[in-house]
Amino acid sequence: MKIELISIGTELLTGKQNSDSSFIGDALSRINLELSRETTIPDHKKQMTSLLEESLKRADIIITTGGLGPTFDDLTREIVSETLKKKLIFHDSILKKMRKHFQRRGLVMPEINRKQAYVIEGARIIPNNVGTAPGMIIETNEDKKKKTLILLPGPPGELQPMFLKSVLPYLKKYSKSYLKTISFWIAGLSESSVAEKVEPIIEKYREAEKIEFAILVHLSIVEVKLKIRGKNQKEMNEEISPIKKEIKKVLGNNLFSEKTKKLEEAIGNLLLRKRLRLGLAESCTGGLLGNLITDIPGSSCYFQGSIVAYSNEVKKKVLKVRKTLLRKYGAVSKEVALAMASGARKSTKADIGVSITGIAGPSGASREKPVGLVFIGLIYPGERLKIAKEYHFTGNRQNIKYRAVISALDLLRRNL
Repeated sequence: MKIELISIGTELLTGKQNSDSSFIGDALSRINLELSRETTIPDHKKQMTSLLEESLKRADIIITTGGLGPTFDDLTREIVSETLKKKLIFHDSILKKMRKHFQRRGLVMPEINRKQAYVIEGARIIPNNVGTAPGMIIETNEDKKKKTLILLPGPPGELQPMFLKSVLPYLKKYSKSYLKTISFWIAGLSESSVAEKVEPIIEKYREAEKIEFAILVHLSIVEVKLKIRGKNQKEMNEEISPIKKEIKKVLGNNLFSEKTKKLEEAIGNLLLRKRLRLGLAESCTGGLLGNLITDIPGSSCYFQGSIVAYSNEVKKKVLKVRKTLLRKYGAVSKEVALAMASGARKSTKADIGVSITGIAGPSGASREKPVGLVFIGLIYPGERLKIAKEYHFTGNRQNIKYRAVISALDLLRRNL
């Protein structure tokens, strides 16, 4: 079963992130299906027509995203209609639903939106309860072979509920074999270091056609992905068990989870299990660490609060960092990082204090303290454990801030 995804939109080729493709790929894996190809294409009639004709020859199922809007550059429904030689049929019920959509927002529907009430002849309509563009499922025969086209709007907020509610149940009938995907999430190692550790294992099992490996990087987090196909769950579990053991052994405590890619979630689980509360002090990261931690539901059970001490005055007055430390070592130093962590623990009445201080750039650096220099402090309950670690990060301001936050979480995880 070959499934192709065509992502349509000039904006996707000029810098806008395409989150639809990763979402669809992940959703398909839940029903043991996967994409065989993904192509991104601009809103260009000739290119879109040519690609659609090629895909109809190759694939059994074609999913398109984008191009279902009301404007002049939304061409998907017209091009599919022409290619399949099927008429566009006006649906008054869709028009009425669109008018109500605008009325609820206190707006009058522009007439150009009438275009979205046209549906390809014989198509099954996929309701859109968030936006105005309905999706479509079209079954057709090309060269005496059954083909299915699934047309979806591009905005993720519209596409995702439509895909989960209507498309996945429809596609489930095509799932003939079992597909199991396991991810190992790693912090504290580079992609090349991870690859070096797991490559002997990959080489050992590479010849088995039903087993696939991949190494992916998400800034400071590395993922080792393992896919296996089989006739049943028992068979797959038996084959995958020794591989899992070998991978876990070589990764050691660099592996932080097989369940979540979010290090902050793994930290939350550890804090809950140990019944410990956390307090933070952030300088160069400006509250990013606290933001990530509070993104996890239930974080109020273990997170006390964060003090964004950007200026030296706040470090002194709120965190009680001594003037002599700041004068002697500077705000970006091991000594001040430890003092900030201690101040965070005490002022938030937490068991553990974690701090970040550094130079995110592009200005504020010196020869002795370059851009990317970060110190992370950790004070454990009763201050029986005090750690201040020095890091050197590269990248732009946002990357340095994010890497500092992930490193702080990883330092906390390893010591927990």
